Amino acid sequence: MLLLVSLVGFIVPNGVFLWAALTDADAIRAALSNPIAFAFFLEAVLLMGLFAWLIHRSGRRPGWLAFIVMSLAGSLAFSVPAWIWLNSRRSDAPSPAKPI
Repeated sequence: MLLLVSLVGFIVPNGVFLWAALTDADAIRAALSNPIAFAFFLEAVLLMGLFAWLIHRSGRRPGWLAFIVMSLAGSLAFSVPAWIWLNSRRSDAPSPAKPI
């Protein structure tokens, strides 16, 4: 289920963005100059940093850098369930988990 959610999180937001970028470049420029859109962008970047910090503190794999790469390549709708899915697949292997 997590894999399905991460795939939908990768395809849908990225698909909408690519469609908008290819069909109406002015809409992208307008969104980037909109303070409300900027607030949502800033929130996503701050949440990405917070989640990466929590992953780093937990010591789990895949690590914080992989999470940031997944977030930038997709979105948080992709990277959060994908990281949880990847991490749950390795749950049988011992990990040096630190308390958060």
